[in-house]
Amino acid sequence: MNTIETRPIGQLIRNVDTPERPIRVEHFLIPSYQRGYRWTELHVRALLEDIDDFLKSQAKAGAVRTSYCLQPIVVVAQQDNEEKRIWEVVDGQQRLTSLYVILKRLGKPRFQLFFDKRPESAAFLENLSATNPNHDTPDFHFMSEACRCIDNWFIEKENVDIAYADEFATTLLKLVQVIWYEVKLKAGEPIDQESEKIDIFNRLNIGKIPLEDAELVRALLMSKVEGMTEHEKLMRQAEFSNEWYEIEHWLQQSETWKFLTSKNFANHIQLIFELQANSKNSENYNTYKWFEQELRNSDNPQDRAFELWKQTKEIFSRFRYWYSERTIFHYAGYLLISGIIKLSELLALSESDKETFRKELRNKIKTYIKNINVENLSYENDQKELKQYLLLFNVLSVQQLTANPQNRFPFNLYREIEIKERWSLEHIHAQQSQDPLQTDKIIREWISDTLNSISKITTINKGDGVSVNITPWKEELEKMVKSDNIDKDDFNRVRERIIEAFDSRSTMHTLENMALIACPDNSRLNNAIFPVKRDRIIEMERQGRFIPPCTRNVFLKLYSKADNQPYFWSTADKCDYIDEINRVFNHFEQESEEI
Repeated sequence: MNTIETRPIGQLIRNVDTPERPIRVEHFLIPSYQRGYRWTELHVRALLEDIDDFLKSQAKAGAVRTSYCLQPIVVVAQQDNEEKRIWEVVDGQQRLTSLYVILKRLGKPRFQLFFDKRPESAAFLENLSATNPNHDTPDFHFMSEACRCIDNWFIEKENVDIAYADEFATTLLKLVQVIWYEVKLKAGEPIDQESEKIDIFNRLNIGKIPLEDAELVRALLMSKVEGMTEHEKLMRQAEFSNEWYEIEHWLQQSETWKFLTSKNFANHIQLIFELQANSKNSENYNTYKWFEQELRNSDNPQDRAFELWKQTKEIFSRFRYWYSERTIFHYAGYLLISGIIKLSELLALSESDKETFRKELRNKIKTYIKNINVENLSYENDQKELKQYLLLFNVLSVQQLTANPQNRFPFNLYREIEIKERWSLEHIHAQQSQDPLQTDKIIREWISDTLNSISKITTINKGDGVSVNITPWKEELEKMVKSDNIDKDDFNRVRERIIEAFDSRSTMHTLENMALIACPDNSRLNNAIFPVKRDRIIEMERQGRFIPPCTRNVFLKLYSKADNQPYFWSTADKCDYIDEINRVFNHFEQESEEI
């Protein structure tokens, strides 16, 4: 069974299990299937600065004594020529070599490094100093540069504080740790073992199995799986693996993952582990270290590992319930994606019975609605609030389509746009203040799009007996598009007339004229008149773009009670739109009161 634990740097040099040798220190072998040492000054300084930052944090008054964790070192136990244990380094050569040079500069005992097929590199490293650089081979060059960088670092620090190196050395040896990952090879024959090690190395280094917290926690929990017999142990390990796969497979689905979070993990189960460890993130392996500490402090690590895995499965079961129960899916999804509630807070709320949980979600949304003065929301001052309010309008509108229980708001599509493109507010009717168009290409595109959308329109009935004949302006545009040179002033004059003809002469920057749309789609609509926007919305949806359902309904005028002008966004249409928004929110309020 693989072994995984954290070890202070001092224990990499000598520990109770270190074999007896003339100089009793641990021996490490860098195998031939790895390239040589290649860290640059950038990598070396980053390591030094990380440890220095940790050293400073420990020096602050009232600081809690803790540890700083480096990347994992993956090893396999082998035998040297004297039949004593030597650790073959499957992954971690760069860190180990850099630590060796640092310890040498500090004048501290250090482990021994050997390089398979490159014995001259081990000899060079043993005698390395800042005064004897050598660039004859790649190993010599990078080792010399690392030594120079490290020496300069400590010279700079010691010019300010003569005791700095001693403090650094104490912190490094006692409080800086590595994640020690000892792999037990499955193969029995030497040639098969070599292939197995190379396979592990390749998988680690091409990123197929990154050793993030989730993989480390998995190895940690698996190492505690026991059974009365070897067969029973194997069966329990297989059960654990199957449960892990089931959780990971479900979380990997876009519809489920982006319903919960926008985080990006190689192993999505890490989300659950972070919740268990109460970690805001897994920087410095905080999540793994929490799990290891839980087992280390337990009287029975096997039982504690079983309890932790059971808790993992219980959280997963809650996720699946939230996703499958349609009302909770919409309420929880909105609260999460809008940032009103954190996933950890939602998890705590769900510890109550299902009906109480559903009621708590409704109350969270009701509280949010009550704190918004909808009538005073404006495009100029309240874009964030308008976007959140319109998002809720979309979510609740879909939620209330109870005749089709399969109809669900696609939080994954919404979140993808939020991450990659951001959401914007679209003026349903174009803003009145328009800068004149100057570029010939843009002018011709505007004419072409507009003529296509209003080709069958001659008169606009604006209500209250007001009608506008747009035929003369259409004819002018048709003449312009055939001309080799378009007079920009004439074009912008006609353009203003057409925009004015489609203007319902009402408020422009309030909720009644706002719809939710992705930023790139907002740019494509680009202050076009309503019929052009309507046609573009239809075309974008045909092309597979996600258009929020209520935005689509607005431009298709599905909320308008009686209207035979699909090309004109009238004052009556705005009133009908607001009526629908109020109806949806009132229905939600009534549902809440009935519970």
